[in-house]
Formats: sequence, structure tokens, C-alpha cells
Amino acid sequence: MLRVSYVLALVVALTASAHADDRDKALKLFEDSNQAYKSGKFEEAADLLRKAYSLFPEPLLLYNLGRAQEGLGDPQGAIDSYERYLSEAKQIDDRGAIERRIATLKAQIEKEADEKRRRAEDEERRKREEEERRRQAALQVDNRTPLTKYGPWVTMGTGAAIFGTGLVFGLRASAKHDDAVAAPGQADAAELQASAEHAATVANVLLIVGGVVTVGGVTWKVLQWQSDDQQTSAQLTVTPSSIALQGVFP
Repeated sequence: MLRVSYVLALVVALTASAHADDRDKALKLFEDSNQAYKSGKFEEAADLLRKAYSLFPEPLLLYNLGRAQEGLGDPQGAIDSYERYLSEAKQIDDRGAIERRIATLKAQIEKEADEKRRRAEDEERRKREEEERRRQAALQVDNRTPLTKYGPWVTMGTGAAIFGTGLVFGLRASAKHDDAVAAPGQADAAELQASAEHAATVANVLLIVGGVVTVGGVTWKVLQWQSDDQQTSAQLTVTPSSIALQGVFP
């Protein structure tokens, strides 16, 4: 808080001034600044003290200005005001304490500068690392041919399409067989049954071919994964009734 003991000294000094108007104005400004400081209005207190000092350059005003500037979070401004006070005041009983305060504020400024510099260096290092990552990513050009890139997926898609077509023919074969059973005439039944058997044969062929092509595409892709990533492992198991793919994939 403001040094209340200085109020009386300042009043005495102002009273001794030959300029009564300036004296009264400076004293009023000083008192107002004291109230503003106690209310936490540090910026207002500092402005009032500057105006008071311009009317009556009493060194004690500089000390109080330094305190207000500390409240504002302006350590360099406070240092300047304290040093001016030490330079202009004729007698200072607590000079040592003020000098120690100045040293503390300078150390605070240096610490804040070091932290700001460290943060700037960290940010610069982060930017350089990010730029290096982007540069390395740009250098990693995908030189694979379209066949290598898309071949396994196209193969799997083609196999799935063939397999699906086989299912359609299987459904047609089943429907033809049902029609043959329900046909009233032997000739019609025989014709329908022959058509059903043909559809069934086509369905079986398509299902087998589709399954083989799909398995081929899956195997192709697994081999690519294994060549790209040593941690990839897989096992393909084919049985008369199922196809199973087990392993660890990227």
C-alpha cells in the first residue's frame, strides 16, 4: 500500500511552496491517488501521481508512482520511478530496502525474459520439427504401379461379383426345379428340369470361380501387407465349406 507516513511530509512540503494554486492541486491529486490505490485502481492512481508531480516535483510522489506501477504489473516502470526517487530525494531512511526492491524487480524481469525466450525457442523447435516431418512425408512418394495399388481390391471385387452372380443362378436353378416339379406335363417338366440343372451347373462354376478369385485378391493384399510391415502376419485357411483369414494386420 502507499506509504501513509509520507502523506504528512508531503503536506508539509507542499505547504512550503510559493505557488499556492499548484500546491493545492498537487495535494488534492495526491490524496485522490491514495484513495484510488487503496481501491485497487492502480492505473488511475499512477495518472494522478504523474499529474501531481508535474505540478509539484516532490520525490515522494515518484515512490508512490512506483508502487502504483507495480500494482499495474509494470515492473520496468516501477524500477524507473524508484531509481528517480533515489536520485532526487535528499534523505531516504529506507534506501537499502528500496534498492533491494529494485534488484528483485530486475530479477523478475530477467526471469520473465528467460521464460519468454525459452517458449520462443520451444515454439521455433516445434515448427522446425513439423516442417521436417512434412518434408519427409513429401519425399515418401508412392512409386507403386496402378496394378500394385488397386490390383488386389479389383480382384476381390471381381471375385465377389462373380460369386454374387453364382448365387443368382443358384436361385434360378432352385426356382426352375420347383417349376418342373409343379409342371402338369412330362415334357414341360423335363424341359424345366434340364434348365434347372443347367442353371445349377452355371451357379456352381460361378461360385467356385468367384470364391477362388476373391481368395486370390485377399491373398495378394495380405502378401503386400507382409512385405510393407514386418509385424503383419496372416494365415488363410480354405475348407470345402468355408474360407477363414486369421492374423494381425496393419
